[in-house]
Amino acid sequence: MKNIIIFTLLFLSSTFVFANPVWVQYDFNAGTPQNASNIVAATDKLMSSSFAKKNFKGSLHLNAWIANGNSEATHSFAVLQPSLTEHEKWMNSLQSDQAGQDFFTVLYENSTPVFQRVNSFIQTYGNPSNEDVYWEVHKFVAKPSDLEEIIDSHADMDSRIKDNFPGQFGLSAVSFGSEPDVTHLLTVGFSSMAELESWEDSVATNGPVQHFLEEMDDLVTWTGSGVLFNARVYDSASDLEQFVTKDFEE
Repeated sequence: MKNIIIFTLLFLSSTFVFANPVWVQYDFNAGTPQNASNIVAATDKLMSSSFAKKNFKGSLHLNAWIANGNSEATHSFAVLQPSLTEHEKWMNSLQSDQAGQDFFTVLYENSTPVFQRVNSFIQTYGNPSNEDVYWEVHKFVAKPSDLEEIIDSHADMDSRIKDNFPGQFGLSAVSFGSEPDVTHLLTVGFSSMAELESWEDSVATNGPVQHFLEEMDDLVTWTGSGVLFNARVYDSASDLEQFVTKDFEE
């Protein structure tokens, strides 16, 4: 987890100011089911502690990858925060408190880091719901000058499918930790694998979705996709719906 500490210091020195909430992605390889179980137990302990209840203002998702391309990650933490500043406060408090140090010790001993990424959440579409726990993650590369058109394409599709789309989808920009194959993420959430599969079965004959894909093909380069599920969600401070609608309590 030394990489996370270094990474935190690096992005804190940035002069960028973000108006959007952020979700910080930490992907790791647990190696064995027992290691994964140890990490889940350590995370349960941390997030139920008085320390976390006092200091954590966001929502934490511990995810398990179902399919993830050529990435070696088996799991991912997604830390949903109101702002980058709030995340910095959380990281600093974690490293200075015994509860955080105990958690990091278990994480060090039971996993290998794969990558870290800070994503700025731009906009939500569809039907935001805390019940959505299965997620498609689609990566693409886009030029900054095309972002306005990309947002318009998402909004147009949303208006066309809102009456029959069961889930939610969101657009995020990679703020830090970007790679040549990803500048933005399209995340699509469903309440179950059956719901996800049913929707995907309809995509090939869904006119509005095909129109959206044709527009996007002219604006972006799709570079990969994966699917995961929320093995644990810790949202006592704030939840997914608050995050995607940017409706955090003061």
